[in-house]
Amino acid sequence: MSRQAAAQSAKKEQKAAIAEKNAEKERLASLGMTPALKKLIGTDVLLCTECGATQLGPTICECKGGRRKPAPDFEPVPQLIAAAQARQAAGKAADMKANASQQAQVAKDREKRKQQQEADKNDLSIEHQGDGIEVLQMVEFPVGKLGMDIEANCVSKVSESPSNAAELGVKPGWVISQINGTPVPAKKAAIIKEVAACMKLGPVKFCFRVPIIDGYHFCGNCDKYQAAESFNESQITEKGPGKQICAGCEEFADMGF
Repeated sequence: MSRQAAAQSAKKEQKAAIAEKNAEKERLASLGMTPALKKLIGTDVLLCTECGATQLGPTICECKGGRRKPAPDFEPVPQLIAAAQARQAAGKAADMKANASQQAQVAKDREKRKQQQEADKNDLSIEHQGDGIEVLQMVEFPVGKLGMDIEANCVSKVSESPSNAAELGVKPGWVISQINGTPVPAKKAAIIKEVAACMKLGPVKFCFRVPIIDGYHFCGNCDKYQAAESFNESQITEKGPGKQICAGCEEFADMGF
């Protein structure tokens, strides 16, 4: 056979192989086969033509008289597809159940924290300080995002519920005093670094300085809460927690002290 004839024969065989492959694809597609289902089926094998049990399940053959093994000319694809779809549905149902259980636990934990928060508010053993104007209040944050912004050592903003800070009752204007029992400076970067280190070990306990009288705001220079009338309005409305200073400190600052 000449080279040209051999080449033509090889090309003809190649075309025939491609045509055969395309025909097989069309046949499988007509039975409902898709690339995703083909991947799910994988190496699965039909074990019983009566009940549709396969090697990967989920059906287990319990036919009387034992399995009806497929004959050599039996088409197993429809039953393999059905088995793959059943496994997929069972997997999704299991995932949904696990997710629902997880969400229920999260809700339960949040409710527990709320109850503890309310108990702490009514607990007379909470330490009072600052001439009876403020208290130290302990709040435990779970591992994850805090749900609040910090300026210096003050809570400047609390994200809307369902953030952790909002769920735990944290308010803007609260002052961070300690992290897991360690005093922290009035520096945002230092506080974030300490929280990140503690968060690697589990939930983090924040000790906040909290005003017990409405209308009191924190002055970072004085390091204490003062009545609203002690501040110029712009300090409260424009600068806010962590940046605001009382009128006395503002006056001293203007004088260069």
